[in-house]
Amino acid sequence: MRFNVVTFGSAFVDVYLSSPEFKIVKSKDSPTGVAICEVYGAKINVKKMVMTTGGGATNVAVALERLGLQTGCVCRVGNDDWGLFVRKELRKEGVSPLYVQVDDSAPTSYSTMLVSEAGGRSALVYRGASSQLSWHQVAWDKLEGDWFYVSSLGGDLAMLTKIIRTAQSKKIKVAFNPGSAEIGAGDRLKAFLPQIDLLILNRLEASQLTGNKFTNLKSILANIGKLGANLVAVTEGAKGAYLIRGKGQIKLPAFKVKMAEETGAGDAFGAGLLAGLIKDMGLEEALRLGMANGAAVTTQFGPKAGLLFAPEVSSWLK
Repeated sequence: MRFNVVTFGSAFVDVYLSSPEFKIVKSKDSPTGVAICEVYGAKINVKKMVMTTGGGATNVAVALERLGLQTGCVCRVGNDDWGLFVRKELRKEGVSPLYVQVDDSAPTSYSTMLVSEAGGRSALVYRGASSQLSWHQVAWDKLEGDWFYVSSLGGDLAMLTKIIRTAQSKKIKVAFNPGSAEIGAGDRLKAFLPQIDLLILNRLEASQLTGNKFTNLKSILANIGKLGANLVAVTEGAKGAYLIRGKGQIKLPAFKVKMAEETGAGDAFGAGLLAGLIKDMGLEEALRLGMANGAAVTTQFGPKAGLLFAPEVSSWLK
């Protein structure tokens, strides 16, 4: 079967817990300067609990399906009830589970999200089966798609190499949203970028790849386009996003919404942008669709509940 997009990356079961008893405190011991805290040894009352699936590969696949595209998903789950839950949820959304790997030794990846009243969150992450995603178990000869969308691979550059070589041999375009492990590979990662059709980064990741200071946005945007990718998107959260091709730049502000929780905004943005490109929207309109999808997903808990469906797109873009 030929898909519009085949996604690669992680598959998680996510549990979101929200409580007014979670306190946000300033802390010099926290890398971000703030921490989410609760009383040690106490029982904390949870106001809201949501259980869903997550992980870059499943988030993007579902987002694209809702926008009217046909998707397959290359990910890995455990041979357990959580793995069955992930596969059932993919089928329910219309995503083909044909390429989902099942691991007999590692449990399905799992996260608990502690969500503050303001919508910020901290994640407790167990990577499990997703960290064992194997390129040896992918039926590369049967993978057919117009695009590959690659999210974090846990730093597995051998898998990335195989994805790009397969794409080149089959004339499949590649969108890439690297994770921290790939960004940390530095020059080894940069060697892949001339083969990337769409590179999706946040401002911090773009800063790390270009070697420019985070505060020097002008230099970041000027240099990120020189690394070889055909089209580069750089997001700034509530400040909006940029789309860069060569020396040309498009900037759009973020949509203003009432945020419930922020998980999955990056995946939703990337899926919306790619869907716009596949649907032959102009670059600005495709970027606007990415921004709309990224905003919509933050209005509900979890990385999928708020994703836009195709009939909703026109009203958001107006």
